[in-house]
Amino acid sequence: MVSKFYSNAKINLALSINYQRPDSYHDISSIMQEINLYDIIEISKYNSNVINITSKGLKVPEDQSNLCYIAAKLFLEYYNIDSGVNITINKTIPIGAGLGGGSSNAATVIKGLSQLFDIPITKDIFYDLSSQIGADVFFFYNGGIQYVEGIGDKLTPLSPLLNGYYFLLVYPDIEISTPWAYNKYKKYLENHSNASKFVPLSDELDWSLLRNDFEKVVLSTYPEIMKIKNQLQDSGALFSSLSGSGSTMFGVYDNLESIRNISDSFNAYQTYEALPI
Repeated sequence: MVSKFYSNAKINLALSINYQRPDSYHDISSIMQEINLYDIIEISKYNSNVINITSKGLKVPEDQSNLCYIAAKLFLEYYNIDSGVNITINKTIPIGAGLGGGSSNAATVIKGLSQLFDIPITKDIFYDLSSQIGADVFFFYNGGIQYVEGIGDKLTPLSPLLNGYYFLLVYPDIEISTPWAYNKYKKYLENHSNASKFVPLSDELDWSLLRNDFEKVVLSTYPEIMKIKNQLQDSGALFSSLSGSGSTMFGVYDNLESIRNISDSFNAYQTYEALPI
């Protein structure tokens, strides 16, 4: 029997890189919002003790480097499960785009295997497993909109601040490595640490306080992404920003008609309409 699960993307409404810790990880502050752009993950049990990864749609690695493979291996080993699994990733979320697709897929596999093997998984165990995979994975335990601190391990749920808003995502088919972006940002942290200027624990969003620190290095390196940001701002977006380390740029609008009216101006790129979850 094959079980099907939806694996949603996220955007970063704000992302502040505060300082680099002694263990080389970076302390951040971020507002992360789950959106209804998704991959579909299909999982079934397999008689042999093998984890099979297959991808459809956008191509992703089908070997042990795939985050779904890593997530499945960690889960099966943690619970001493003597079984293999087949995992099919129907990939729609762009890769290397700052939308958390791989992290979401890994989280979905952990939750999917929990259902498949009828093993309830606690938040603490989910964190233990997800922290061995990637910083954004834990966010997808609850999803929604959350204030993220530390290395992604401190999460505070927020009220649904973005209900009634619409997103236009523009992906320029540029894959940006997050380690590269952090490395390029080092020069801004050499003599001081940043202080997060956004305080999101209220019922209103002040767009003027939101920023993504990665824009300092990404927009100067990739003028095309800067051009997209300017286009979104000129189109009447309430706010536009890079998501994660990019390369996806998104605009926030208060009505869907505005997005439909300007979508044609981004014909050279992949575009996605999305809603908050």
